[in-house]
Amino acid sequence: MTEAPLLKAQPLAPGSAVLPDQAPSRSVIDAAVRPVVVGFFLTSLAWLLVSTVLGALTALKLHMPGLLNFPFLTFGRLAPAAEGAFIYGWCSCACMGVTIWSVARLSGRASPGTAIASFGSVLWNGGVLIGVVSTLLGNLRPFNGLEFPLASFIVMFAGFALVSVWLALTYQSLAKPSISVMFIVGGVAWLAWSLLTGNLLIASHSVSGVVQQIVASWTATGVLWLWIVPVVLGAAYLIVPKVTGHPIYSGPLGRAFFWMYFLTAGLISVTRLSGGPIPLWLSSLSAAASLLLVVPILGSVYNLLATAKGSEVAAASPSLRFVLFGVSVLGVASIVFAAGALHSIDYSVHFTLFDTGVRALIVRGAVSMILFGSIYYIMPRLSGCEWLSSSLISFHFITAAYGACMGAGMLILSGLAAGSALSDSDSTFSQVLDLGSSYYWGHTLSFALLLLGYGSFALHFLLMAVRIGQPAGEPTLLPTQHGH
Repeated sequence: MTEAPLLKAQPLAPGSAVLPDQAPSRSVIDAAVRPVVVGFFLTSLAWLLVSTVLGALTALKLHMPGLLNFPFLTFGRLAPAAEGAFIYGWCSCACMGVTIWSVARLSGRASPGTAIASFGSVLWNGGVLIGVVSTLLGNLRPFNGLEFPLASFIVMFAGFALVSVWLALTYQSLAKPSISVMFIVGGVAWLAWSLLTGNLLIASHSVSGVVQQIVASWTATGVLWLWIVPVVLGAAYLIVPKVTGHPIYSGPLGRAFFWMYFLTAGLISVTRLSGGPIPLWLSSLSAAASLLLVVPILGSVYNLLATAKGSEVAAASPSLRFVLFGVSVLGVASIVFAAGALHSIDYSVHFTLFDTGVRALIVRGAVSMILFGSIYYIMPRLSGCEWLSSSLISFHFITAAYGACMGAGMLILSGLAAGSALSDSDSTFSQVLDLGSSYYWGHTLSFALLLLGYGSFALHFLLMAVRIGQPAGEPTLLPTQHGH
């Protein structure tokens, strides 16, 4: 039931409430958290399919605006609904499932009261449902990334607070926490703070005008860069050494990258507001932070790839293949993101789909692939059986990887083409539109690949959830040219 020999359980730190000889086995921990983790994964996959269907309709609307001409299916409602379902539904729910399992495993204890976390899951998903439906019905706020109504975020925060309480009761403070724990706990702490603070400041009208937009941008940007990305990096730091059997290439560097990441990622939120009525020093600071953010991300990517280098299971392990692909794409996306933050480039592409393409590359090509790899690693341990078909896993990888990169690439190219035309004083508005829209069909076709890949993964996951798979023993490995 593993892709590499399991590492021996580490003793708890001195002074811990649970003595080493009293520590529960991994099977006991997995059995305790199985209902809530599988529940989060199930709902996350439901939101993944919903958001992908909404995203496909949004893509069609770019070049077929008259398609399905209903008020609740206009582009202005579909786009934020699809984005919200993807970020708060798929990404956040999957991150919570990974977080709960990782914290329980790394703490070496099965904390009772998982019903608290399960109820938190119900509230969180209820809040997302309220937000998506309200957005489609036209009840949305004028803040990019925070379009959901306030009631939706109140319910979501209540759910996340319950999950955080359970995590606090479960987490065992070790003398020297692992890099994985540092990233995961850091992401949880940031979301709990920013989700409440940002929405509270906006709802109470404590800020207004330009400051209100800055707060909204800080909150929305933090959801991706200070919650989702840290959790998937923490998952990668957990899975890569577990599967390969190798220790992290450089622990001190990993810890240094952790601190540098959180110091820089919190300053990038104003990048999307550049050119607006904000202080020039603030947009310049955000652009500089975007450039500095490349260092901890590329450093973490190198640290993880160096850990996996030379491993005999790297080519055949499904979880490792997804995770390493995801972290590699994250490194590329960070470079493109930093380049787009430069004033000379932002000046051209600011009013195009360039930023949308970069964001799609991050969330679909990097975050989603790491989350898929995490689920491929976790589910056999929760279900007691292995994945049923290596062919389905290969099909999922190919369609998800090509679909994500193709869709994001088309939007980035569209933004560059339109931005180039905008910078040319001789270009007409129709020429700008024609250049940008020439890439829309490629973006739309990418959703066909994504729907095929995500649908196959959802089917495969449902079989695992009801324990229909290969008997536990030898893991389900991907075929390789070397026959490993």
